[in-house]
Amino acid sequence: MGSGKPSSLKTEIYDSILKDIIEGNYKQNEIINEKQLIEKYGVSKSPIRDALIELCSEGVLISHPRYGYEVVRINEKEIRDIVNFRIMIETGCLRDAATIMTKTDIRELREFTLTECSNSDEDTTILEHWDNNSRFHLRLLSYSGNDYCYSMLQKSIGIMTRAYAQRHWERWGTISIRMGCENHLKVIDYLMEQDVDRAVKELRGDIISFLDILYPNYGNRMYV
Repeated sequence: MGSGKPSSLKTEIYDSILKDIIEGNYKQNEIINEKQLIEKYGVSKSPIRDALIELCSEGVLISHPRYGYEVVRINEKEIRDIVNFRIMIETGCLRDAATIMTKTDIRELREFTLTECSNSDEDTTILEHWDNNSRFHLRLLSYSGNDYCYSMLQKSIGIMTRAYAQRHWERWGTISIRMGCENHLKVIDYLMEQDVDRAVKELRGDIISFLDILYPNYGNRMYV
């Protein structure tokens, strides 16, 4: 296992398994078992089992006794439900944030967003673009000061990341695409102009656009 910040062995294995799922090394509906993981990591059964139990509790895996652990496939309804949830939580928190954000906060958010954009180029993978996109949404919501909403958004993004990865490996393999930051910058511009309604509308459209990436034109059929 690699070195880095202090971490339990279970946590390292958990992170490694989740990374393998996101990167497509374990496909959706694939079965993995304790024996192969013990051989892979060269550790005892206990931290492997603890990591697998946690992944099951988070809905990443399903346990099949005496058989193994199945990588959960995220279906379209789950994705649509999460997108609807994100629209409600993020636009609501944006309205709250708009009442307390200062001009300095907004300029800071713009600088953060421009830095994220400058780190993206034609060599940036689709999953790296998705990570950049996720960081913007989390940063924006943080200005509302609602820690519970922030944690729920993190959880939702985690599920959508897996959905994004699953669909990515099905459709595009290793092809990279560019996800622009234009919508994010428009949200910031409207906040600077104190036009909260237009900022909310732009943010809502940006969240829905996730569906068009996974299922072309699907977002156009959203009635939320």
